[in-house]
Amino acid sequence: MSKRKPRDVGNGLLAASFTETAILAVTRPHPLLGMVEMTGAREFSEDQDRGVEARVRAYRAHLASDASAALQLLSNNPVTLEADVTTRGSGLAWTTRSTGPLSIRFRGRLQRPPYAEITDIKPPQPIPQDTVIDVHGPVLTLRSAALTAGATITASSPAGQVGWVQVGGDFECHAPGRTSSELSLTVDLQVDGGLRFPRGGTHVVAATVGDLCDRAIHAARAYALGCCALDVTEDQTCVVTDHRLLPLSWTRDAYFIVLPLLLHGETGSVEEDVVRRHLNWLFGPARSEGPWMRSHLTGGQVKDPGLQADQQLYPVLELVDFRRRFGHWPSTDLPHWQRGIEAAFRDLVISPETDLLVSQENPADDPAEYPHNFSTQILFSEVLSRLGQVADELGLDGAEVRRRAHRVREQTKALFQVDSPSGRPAYAYEVDASDGYRLYADANDLPTALAAAWGFCSPEDPAWRTTMEAAFDSAGPYALRGPFGGLGSVHTEGVWGLGLIQELIFARAVGDDERQARVLGTLEELMSEEGMLPETADPLTGEWLSRHWFGWPGAALACVLSSNDLRPQPNGPNHYEEIVPPRLTPQGRSSE
Repeated sequence: MSKRKPRDVGNGLLAASFTETAILAVTRPHPLLGMVEMTGAREFSEDQDRGVEARVRAYRAHLASDASAALQLLSNNPVTLEADVTTRGSGLAWTTRSTGPLSIRFRGRLQRPPYAEITDIKPPQPIPQDTVIDVHGPVLTLRSAALTAGATITASSPAGQVGWVQVGGDFECHAPGRTSSELSLTVDLQVDGGLRFPRGGTHVVAATVGDLCDRAIHAARAYALGCCALDVTEDQTCVVTDHRLLPLSWTRDAYFIVLPLLLHGETGSVEEDVVRRHLNWLFGPARSEGPWMRSHLTGGQVKDPGLQADQQLYPVLELVDFRRRFGHWPSTDLPHWQRGIEAAFRDLVISPETDLLVSQENPADDPAEYPHNFSTQILFSEVLSRLGQVADELGLDGAEVRRRAHRVREQTKALFQVDSPSGRPAYAYEVDASDGYRLYADANDLPTALAAAWGFCSPEDPAWRTTMEAAFDSAGPYALRGPFGGLGSVHTEGVWGLGLIQELIFARAVGDDERQARVLGTLEELMSEEGMLPETADPLTGEWLSRHWFGWPGAALACVLSSNDLRPQPNGPNHYEEIVPPRLTPQGRSSE
């Protein structure tokens, strides 16, 4: 798996991936099934693939190759394939050109994505394959009764009429002309009971130029608006972690995917509208079955149960950040947001012995060994601190919320501080109410790295510095050695993009310019030409190991490169290319 990936395009309703010579798949939300897609990928075997990590990873890699293409270009001459950002209507469009004869072959079907997870709690029930294909001149139609979905592929050429013909089990469309050829394709995907038209605007995650900050921010914005923030009703938007491998919503991932929109969007912008609609979804259908669970389908239904304390907090943080950035709440129905926050806090499991949060799973989606997770307590204190500034507007006691934030901070620092193997004080990864604790570091726990920037502790806090230095020590048990080495996770092998981002946050907080330059160089080398990051990479070669599509790390990098504390500010700039982040000094003060 190299660090090259297919290109992506979306309009907030349909999202697709394509290469230089193929359109791999087109996806969209489904109100009951989560997602539906038009794809040419091999079928995912429930018997042989599901639950087998090596086979799941092989299937994911297959989805990034032309072997999975629904539409394949056929030409003996050089070809180009470009997405059209001026498309009108609900579909996505491409234009392909060749210096010689050109054809397009369709070999595909409609299906619900298999949601090929590594830690799969509740696999979806299989749906029978029943795609029916018809030809009407230049229009190829697909219909699945089982999915209550259909698709149309419309071909055209400026050189004359074209039409689809069946060739064996496939369908082909030939462009007129033999010395130079051009074909245009429009693909539409509709589901019964689903939205028919997108919010407007097509976003291509294209190859970028410029410095690392520019590339990361532009990619994060395009991927969020086009492919991750998917409209499910006229006023509700689900944010999935990616549109191809795991088109599911984790509130943690979703928060960081929309955070660049919160950091840079202006009042009245599409960024504001998308985040507003996402909050409607979070505090609407996503809570219809109770607390936010590990992951949800786009319709709000629970996909994977499992109560993670931090995922009860991120929606509240996003709501407060919206108010902070845009100067108002998502709607004038303030009691609705008050009830939503109160319900979220009621769902938190608080230990009567420690007064701290308890979680079944840690932020890596793995079972917790001890009930209290350090990064989750840091996040809890930060959510309370930000909420306390605006709580009175919702009829909540802001002063008491701020006092609680202080209590959580102090209790966490007292309970989690232990002696490290070196004899220096450190913060444990997880603890219980007595003497049990676990020393560990994981790339998924971003709040731990943000502790100093958020004011949870000082950048000079010995326990925090020991904790972070151990996380990035290549001679220790958590970081991987190599030219591209860094913090990983037991969840997935390899150095994590999120682990490198944690190290970047730490380097800025303590004023370690040498470490910062090294980590920035590694991130730039790992980044795809479109400005995206994988889940993991090989620490020796930099080759991507896991997940060509993953919205969280690229978005988190975009945020870190444009904000020291990741706190949206009111009346901030909306010019992505003009943002110059200040550098945090060891004392936490910003300097230009």
